[in-house]
Amino acid sequence: MKKLLSLTSTMVMLILTCVAAMGLEPMTATIRVMNGSLYDYVIIGEHPKATDGYDNAYDTISPGNLNASMGQPFISVIISHPDWKPAMRELRGDIRSMAKKQEWQLIITSSLPKGTPLNVAFQKKGNTLPQGMKLLLKEEATSKEHDLGRWSYMIEAPGPGAATKLLIIAEEP
Repeated sequence: MKKLLSLTSTMVMLILTCVAAMGLEPMTATIRVMNGSLYDYVIIGEHPKATDGYDNAYDTISPGNLNASMGQPFISVIISHPDWKPAMRELRGDIRSMAKKQEWQLIITSSLPKGTPLNVAFQKKGNTLPQGMKLLLKEEATSKEHDLGRWSYMIEAPGPGAATKLLIIAEEP
């Protein structure tokens, strides 16, 4: 038993040392999708104790959209995990393990007419991006990449009943 504990603690130290040696740092980023005063958001990030699966301590299940439920105008953005258990497929917050590159798939729906401008922005206040980390937005429809860490980006609302897919990529140097 002592050898097993010693081996386990040695492995944990080795993993943490490797992450530190790679220069990876924790990060959090709030991505907000808005039109005027109407908005929704998700939180993405990396933490040394998080996994790429669902972690009760780090991840947040999407509560749904109250405006949509009440028939009011809405914007909804979720982090999609279609291959996970049904209750965990739509997240508001998704914190992952430390990696040189991570990707999050966002699904945006809205009651706004098709073509209405939506601003997708990284909220700098209260978030932590390690120096040199790139935060890119990639449109599924066009495969164009945009530097979300420096500028917000305008997309068009998909229209009621439709969805827009975006990929957010965090990449450390």
